[in-house]
Amino acid sequence: MKVKDMMIRDLTSVTDMATLKEVADMLSYSRLSGVPVVDDQGKVIGFISEKDIIESAFPKVGMDTDMLFVRNWAQNYLRLSQVGESLVKDYMNQNPVCVEEDDDEKVVKFMLSEHKKTLPVTRDEKLIGVVTRSNLCRVLMEKSDKK
Repeated sequence: MKVKDMMIRDLTSVTDMATLKEVADMLSYSRLSGVPVVDDQGKVIGFISEKDIIESAFPKVGMDTDMLFVRNWAQNYLRLSQVGESLVKDYMNQNPVCVEEDDDEKVVKFMLSEHKKTLPVTRDEKLIGVVTRSNLCRVLMEKSDKK
């Protein structure tokens, strides 16, 4: 099985000049966990995820949620509202892992071993879609129904 058999041709993406609030709204609305960051030609130059946005507001906490409860929620709210105007370019992963449409099922192993929920799919470095864990689940269930 190839990536092109698992991917969706979703070109939802942002530029590096988008604000974190714009991305958070987009992620919430579209139920995505992250999106590719592209330049004017559609070349993938980064990736921004929910985790990146949360860590922008709580940089010293990382994903240690115990620390979140120590803070005053009013301070948390203020910090989140300030971070919302920050630009994607300051928080995106600048070395995104992309896969090609003709890559094989090793992508599944990589996504699981590296805890990746979404991978951009490119052709000539330009975004042509994404492959997500939910895509993989759907394809696996379709295959099992055909047996």
